[in-house]
Amino acid sequence: MNQADINSFDFESRINRRGTSCHKWDFDKRLTGREGLLPFWVADMDFRVAPVIEEALEKRLEHGIFGYTARPDSLDEALIGWFFRRHRWNIKTTQILETPGIVPFIHMFLQEFTSPGDSVIIQEPVYYPFRKAIMNNGRNAVVNHLIRDDNGLWAMDLDGLSRLIDESGAKTLIFCSPHNPVGRVWREQELLNLADLCRAKAVTVVSDEIHADLVHPGYRHIPWLSLPEERLPRSLALVSATKTFNIPGLTTAFAIVPDSDFRHSCQSMLTALGLGEGSSSPLSYAAAEAAWREGEPWLNALLGQIGRNDALLRERLTGELPGVLPGELEGSYLEWLHMDYPGNLWEKLLDEGIWLSRGIDFGRGGETYMRMNIACPSSQLEEGIDMMVRALSGFRSP
Repeated sequence: MNQADINSFDFESRINRRGTSCHKWDFDKRLTGREGLLPFWVADMDFRVAPVIEEALEKRLEHGIFGYTARPDSLDEALIGWFFRRHRWNIKTTQILETPGIVPFIHMFLQEFTSPGDSVIIQEPVYYPFRKAIMNNGRNAVVNHLIRDDNGLWAMDLDGLSRLIDESGAKTLIFCSPHNPVGRVWREQELLNLADLCRAKAVTVVSDEIHADLVHPGYRHIPWLSLPEERLPRSLALVSATKTFNIPGLTTAFAIVPDSDFRHSCQSMLTALGLGEGSSSPLSYAAAEAAWREGEPWLNALLGQIGRNDALLRERLTGELPGVLPGELEGSYLEWLHMDYPGNLWEKLLDEGIWLSRGIDFGRGGETYMRMNIACPSSQLEEGIDMMVRALSGFRSP
């Protein structure tokens, strides 16, 4: 990605999001007891959406009628085309189930396919709504903790996972690929090893792939369901345009379920809850279709901007806060920062006016980490780094 490509779109204008009921910007007093914070926590972007999405929404708004709407065939075609172009993943129309959102689907899945008291596996530190979904439904979250390999990369502990399955009797794994928050893009052999283990032990895999498109140069997202069919356990994948194109307020999400019997059971679950076809708004459909049909140039430029912000953050931390150590950012726009300083650093940073996500919220292994969203104009990132420096420069790294 060259500079001209990045500059084809505006990633540097700072847009005031306050006063829009923005979860990221408008609820700091309620959630932290402080006001006027500069937020780097919620995983949405402070960038204007792709022009093609705005144009599609404007065209739909001009029509002026927003009646009951079914999912158009053209949206399925856009989804299929996108995942083949970007990931060489062949999805069939019959495999697509519409859902009201990825996290809501996980809740529904647990209600339908597990029983109260059942163990469900997650791999922490991981996106904390996974644990909440399990606990909300009276299931038992059992954790296969990620480990650091010889190169310092976060990795799956498959020996530990095997023991955990045997000891807990768990038959469901909620998988995060690419991984939030540690930023890993799993290699093909890692995925195959996981698939072999889960198939051998009859563990169903629910693969959340919402960050699939946010993968940086030198890495490649391999869709879970693109692995050889004979290696896979019973599985489904969850996908959406919302994370990639910054439209989470226009919810659309889909479960891709290749096995016909499993798909029928998932569809029956959705039907019993009055969900499925037409569960999104006409504006959501219009935005997702425009994104998947015409949003590729914007996404490519976005990844260049994220790469530039990542380099900026690393350069400044190295020179000014050597005790704050970012991990390798293989995927997403979420930096996983090891904070090698004593004390309650989250509160200290809040006092200075900057709001990051606490690592401990993502589970054990996150105690000395914070997650920082760098999908913002570079001047905003610079301001945040300045705040971090002021807050932590008086501390000595152990």
